[in-house]
Amino acid sequence: MKTNDLRILLVDYSIFTACRLQELLGTTGTNNSFKISTDIDNALSVMDSFNPDFVIVEIGMPDKSGIELLKYIKENNLPSKVIVLTNFTISTYREECEKYGADYFLDKADEMETVVSIIKDNANKKAA
Repeated sequence: MKTNDLRILLVDYSIFTACRLQELLGTTGTNNSFKISTDIDNALSVMDSFNPDFVIVEIGMPDKSGIELLKYIKENNLPSKVIVLTNFTISTYREECEKYGADYFLDKADEMETVVSIIKDNANKKAA
């Protein structure tokens, strides 16, 4: 792995959305490593072995809320940055994600390209 490559865990109930996001992130000019989880329990087990630099998570998961994953990451002081990319963008969810330490809170419908910019900027910082 090059020094500017990032490990990214994509957590979304829709494998289509996760794969689309992975495709978009392929445009960053780096060879990032990806893992995809479609449920929170799987994401928690992947966290331990993969040690992601970034976790991109949807709040509205079928089994547990993505906020549970956010809480786990922050309560255990894991170094992963968390991007909440969700369709649930009402202020109540935004405030709860901020309370639990989300690094970014983005609207899935309008801000997927912003994720690409965030990842690209962080990969460049890592390489510097």
